[in-house]
Amino acid sequence: MADVRGVLSRPWVYEFFSRLVGGDQARRTLVREHVRPWDGARVLDLGCGPGTLVTYLQDARYVGIDVSERYIASARRTFGDRAEFRVGDATQVDEDLRDFDLVLAFGILHHLSDEEAARLLLHARSALKGNGRLVTLDNTLLADERRRIADRIVSWDRGEHVRSPSAYERLASLVFPTVKTTVHRNLLRIPYTHCVLECGK
Repeated sequence: MADVRGVLSRPWVYEFFSRLVGGDQARRTLVREHVRPWDGARVLDLGCGPGTLVTYLQDARYVGIDVSERYIASARRTFGDRAEFRVGDATQVDEDLRDFDLVLAFGILHHLSDEEAARLLLHARSALKGNGRLVTLDNTLLADERRRIADRIVSWDRGEHVRSPSAYERLASLVFPTVKTTVHRNLLRIPYTHCVLECGK
């Protein structure tokens, strides 16, 4: 399993696997139903990976941050004429990144301990305008016998802090007064369960 996780750290392998399991359609659904961007919206993407979300965000003014130099190099090659990308820690957002309409953290919280996740959430709140929103997406585990296969696949993920929907919501509620939680069971072509949080100041 460690070898599989290492291979997925390569941008082209990650993108190929994502397409194989239906990642493109999943991103379209997430952007349409939860992100709801508009032309000119300022978007900060924490843990942006190879920058694939840029494709789905209309004419948003986009900044992506990722700790992986490989991912950022790939993002700059593909989308550098449309967006800004920085190598950096998503839990320590630069002071100049402020007044965003939307902050996104897709596939990040389940890699972070509670303390690290709290730091990310605090930085996300600081980066938002007064009426801005944070949208997160993470795989999740459900106490449901019918989801046993999905839970097994989720457990193979590289993240070591996969939580229940209520646990994600509790974390976010410590920082944001408004948190809406949605569970998706069929975003991908494989059995998999996701939790989306929409958080407002």
